Amino acid sequence: MTTPKRFQMTFDGRAYGVVVDGQNVTSHVAAVDVHADAHGLPHVVLHLRPTGTWPAELDLLARVQVGVPPEPGPSAAAFLEALDPLEVERAALARVDLENVPGGGTAAVLRQLAEWARGV
Repeated sequence: MTTPKRFQMTFDGRAYGVVVDGQNVTSHVAAVDVHADAHGLPHVVLHLRPTGTWPAELDLLARVQVGVPPEPGPSAAAFLEALDPLEVERAALARVDLENVPGGGTAAVLRQLAEWARGV
């Protein structure tokens, strides 16, 4: 279990400021993720700037995660559940790379879904 830290984030109309336990760490932070639910303390993830180093006095800061890849499952499920099956089928069958081989239709569907997921 980690020790909760006081986290403050401000916005002056131009830029954000990030303070942890009274120490301004804005210059070290590239992004901030805040996750909260109704039954617990918020979970704050500070993403460091690529060339930044963390100040020694904050080495023990709780719940700091750097470069942790997100879990794709929930996002992928939400994406797939939002699709119209007929639209997916029409798009896959209209692809120029659709092949008449075993698995060709499934491959076309998967390529189409990957393109849509990337926004192509």
